[in-house]
Amino acid sequence: MVEISAATVMDISSDRHFARVSGFSPVSSAEKLSLLETLMNQDGLPQLLQSFAAWISQHLPVCHLTYVWMERRIEILNIERGAYKQHSPLIDSKMHLLGYLDYELTEKLNPHQQRLMQQVHQILINPLRLFLKMEEMDQQCRMDHLTGVGNRAYFDEALQLSIEQNLRQPNGLSLMLVDLDKFKQINDTYGHPVGDSVLKLFAELLVNVIRSTDSVFRLGGDEFAIMFQPSDEFTAVRVMLRLQKRLAQHSELKRWMTSCSIGYTSWEKGMSAKDLYHLADEQLYHNKNTRTQSV
Repeated sequence: MVEISAATVMDISSDRHFARVSGFSPVSSAEKLSLLETLMNQDGLPQLLQSFAAWISQHLPVCHLTYVWMERRIEILNIERGAYKQHSPLIDSKMHLLGYLDYELTEKLNPHQQRLMQQVHQILINPLRLFLKMEEMDQQCRMDHLTGVGNRAYFDEALQLSIEQNLRQPNGLSLMLVDLDKFKQINDTYGHPVGDSVLKLFAELLVNVIRSTDSVFRLGGDEFAIMFQPSDEFTAVRVMLRLQKRLAQHSELKRWMTSCSIGYTSWEKGMSAKDLYHLADEQLYHNKNTRTQSV
């Protein structure tokens, strides 16, 4: 026996009442099911949002649409700028906020169109909640659990994707490798809790000296990588100088006499990810050996 909740009955009843009063025909059950199946069959959050935008732009005068959640803004439709704006929260049945849809419209929505928008938002809720959870789990798999920056597996994936992107649309890519000096001595002298604290503070410092378009990774032990994109010939140099200055001024890291060695290089056409890493690594160890000999 199929169970129908009171909320479902009320929703169907309100739809029929609205249809009788306004002459508006709500989205049919077949259309709802078709849209839901389309959304559920997508490969990820961006594809889900793109499919939703494609559907709603065919039924409403939407010309620009952005999904907003936490610090993320994903532009999912950009035909033109609209004269009318609408900010729509996406709230599930348990009153959990799943983000916002920022619409720009070529004309103001009438009550019939507002009702249609509400209906399709409700269809979007369940797939959206699922894909947000999947993204959260995927993000956790890509993060270094101690420092909160990207891990080695994520670095390998991101570097290859960035090279492929630059092959299609060159905008510059640089790689910097950063190695903490004498980190083993810190662990041996003060213990692993202090060593872990140094790694976390240093990772936080790296995140604070880069741009929002750049990425920090912990490759293992005391070795970190920073990927700059877009990048020019001076991008890595500017960050290196900023890092050295901030490190010298950092009260907690100074306590443990923390220093680092740096190597960097820029990607050029024909380079593989392995080539790029090898060149930055060579420079890092050259600089480390030079500093050791001068001490």
